[in-house]
Amino acid sequence: MNLKAFYASIVTVFLSVIALSLIWEFWLEDLLLPNLVSHHTPENLVTRFEFVVTTAVFTFTALIGPTVIGTHLIRRDRNLHQSMIRLSREDDLTGLFNRRRTVELIENEIQRAHRYDTIFSVILTDIDHFKAVNDRFGHQAGDKVLIEITEVIRSMVRVTDLVGRWGGEEFLIILPETDIDGAFSLAEKIRTRLESACLGKIGQRTASFGVTAFEDGDDIEAIIGRADAGLYAAKRGGRNRVEKVPAGATTGSASAVSSADRLGKS
Repeated sequence: MNLKAFYASIVTVFLSVIALSLIWEFWLEDLLLPNLVSHHTPENLVTRFEFVVTTAVFTFTALIGPTVIGTHLIRRDRNLHQSMIRLSREDDLTGLFNRRRTVELIENEIQRAHRYDTIFSVILTDIDHFKAVNDRFGHQAGDKVLIEITEVIRSMVRVTDLVGRWGGEEFLIILPETDIDGAFSLAEKIRTRLESACLGKIGQRTASFGVTAFEDGDDIEAIIGRADAGLYAAKRGGRNRVEKVPAGATTGSASAVSSADRLGKS
């Protein structure tokens, strides 16, 4: 029950009691009591209204407690429900979409792309040598790194972009209405920002990126597979780089273009 329905029920109870008191005082009392009591004396209007007012006051007072308690319980249940929904969709540490919700969002984008002939791209990124952070500085320091990197990514994406935590130190960015070159450009900007960011005692951390774009006929396995292939190529190529894998490209082929190759050509 929501608060509006609860308050409506309280008001209904209050008005019903008042209505019953009015019916009793101005109709049923004169109709029934003369037949039950031999010397019944009808009450005057003042007495009758005093009874109705007294009934209203006592009823109102009696309903205060249930109203306060009911309001508290409904708000608590609503907050609990909202928290459960949030936890089912968000990563507890970073506040990003969790993997389950991210999968749903990719599937939504695929359906939208098929229906409206739109495009979108994805970026899969992984923090380089993250295990060394946990081993040297502890898991709390590792969690702090994840949070700070999350803030860097959030500060660089658009409002319409969707960011999820894909795995332990992996993040996936969904870019609606963006082709592979636009996604590549954003990944390169994020890579550069992360490379120069100082994370306290941890120092600098770098990340590797795999980029791909939706093509008609793709399913989620195909898209994530290409992005993962690009990420693997970036790791194999020395880390701290961006690799894009166009639709139809073979993993490890020349069609996977790295940020180093692009920068060398510019």
